Amino acid sequence: MSRRAIHIIVLLVWLTGFFLLGFGVWGFQAGHLMVVGYIIAGVVLYILAAFMVRCPQCRMPLLLKPMKLFGMDLYRWTILTPGQCGHCGEEL
Repeated sequence: MSRRAIHIIVLLVWLTGFFLLGFGVWGFQAGHLMVVGYIIAGVVLYILAAFMVRCPQCRMPLLLKPMKLFGMDLYRWTILTPGQCGHCGEEL
């Protein structure tokens, strides 16, 4: 199974958990805080994964996508793992 397929499965599991938790606990006294906590935990885990998942060839973060704007090299983050490295172009 490719790295991209694993990443998509993890995202689908996270979204399923979010909707199940949201529908299950929203009516509780502090249910909305549990949903906010789930979102914050997901963001923290994404940030950790964004810096740890790297290209085996050039060691650049895979979720970092380079782009040119007015002649400057800018970088943006993506939520899905690309099919090839944005820096060296190697297939993943």
